[in-house]
Amino acid sequence: MRAIAVVLLSAAALTSLSACASNGYGGRYASYEDRCRGERANQRAAGTVAGAALGALAGSAIAGNSSNTAGTIAGGVVGGVVGNQVAKGDPCPGDYYR
Repeated sequence: MRAIAVVLLSAAALTSLSACASNGYGGRYASYEDRCRGERANQRAAGTVAGAALGALAGSAIAGNSSNTAGTIAGGVVGGVVGNQVAKGDPCPGDYYR
């Protein structure tokens, strides 16, 4: 159970750091490409966190009692990678306006 908390806290810390990215103008003069990239980064961060959480739970359940911690950590890592890649999606289109 402690390993799940560590995985989730680490994922939350990484997600909060993605909000620090800036173009130097505080977002006031962000181009549509910058906004698209920012939205994509947020989607990938959310996918990573969700994948890590689900993977940690699945790894813990599959591993059983003898190697519960190892299963939780392995499941969290694999789930985070899979969640990140699933949330990746298509690149920003050239005509992206919002």
